[in-house]
Amino acid sequence: MARMTLSTKPRVGFLGLGTMGAPMAANLARAGFPLVVWNRTAAKMEPLLKLGAKAGRSPAHVASEVEAVVTMVSRPDDVEQVVLGADGVIEGIQPRAVLIDMSTVSPATSRKLAGAVTTKRAEFLDAPVVGSKGPAAEGTLVILVGGLPQTLKRCEPILRAIGKTVIHAGNVGMGCALKLATNLMLGHLMAGLSEAVVLAKRCGVDPELLLKVIEGSTFPSPWYRSKGGTMLKGDFSPHFALKLMRKDFELMKQVAQELALRLPVTEVVRQLFAEAEATGKGDLDYSVIFEHLQT
Repeated sequence: MARMTLSTKPRVGFLGLGTMGAPMAANLARAGFPLVVWNRTAAKMEPLLKLGAKAGRSPAHVASEVEAVVTMVSRPDDVEQVVLGADGVIEGIQPRAVLIDMSTVSPATSRKLAGAVTTKRAEFLDAPVVGSKGPAAEGTLVILVGGLPQTLKRCEPILRAIGKTVIHAGNVGMGCALKLATNLMLGHLMAGLSEAVVLAKRCGVDPELLLKVIEGSTFPSPWYRSKGGTMLKGDFSPHFALKLMRKDFELMKQVAQELALRLPVTEVVRQLFAEAEATGKGDLDYSVIFEHLQT
């Protein structure tokens, strides 16, 4: 990777311009990083091109043109296709370049990608993010990184253009492990808040009083007020889609099986998200389980 100074910044490739990826790439462009972008739906590249980005023909083409490649796609199979498939990153990545996978995948998938990249004498970081589309647009995501410290140091200017906090979790795969642990807790919180509000309503208690109790207790959080407020309004516009939370719970189950680890409460929450998705609510915000519990 080219040495980063105040006047020179490395060329960055960004693959995956969905709800999260598009604003993250835009922040890189606004921070002055020369950007090459690619998305399966070409129309999603247009806003980035207006910010000065160059359109890539394929993941391989993007990787051949840049010193750091960022991938931000929804599912492990998608990441593997973009990186390891025909015309994938692996076919174009240059020696000493870095692949930064910011998708939420399993630690095993991250290690598989890292192994493939290493055969090309390139480097790898898994760097999933904590935060939804609002923080992505604001550049205030929390980034959880697995990989070598020296690789992280080289890439930190890129990550700092995307997020406010960068946490080094350890070796390759540990960023994803920490992300799954974080989303495990987030899913539990949503299930607990949803059930608490349903219980209060059915007992005839104004659910707003429950939110006031939370705010005045030992565990207040902006998350409770934000999510509780939208739930009570019936606003389930997607900030983090239910189908993606359900996907993460499937990954948690997979990791738990690999480690012979019991996660009994998590299994119940996983089933709740699966039930809600099966009713056609997958594209709505994961808080829609509140609505599901009332049916």
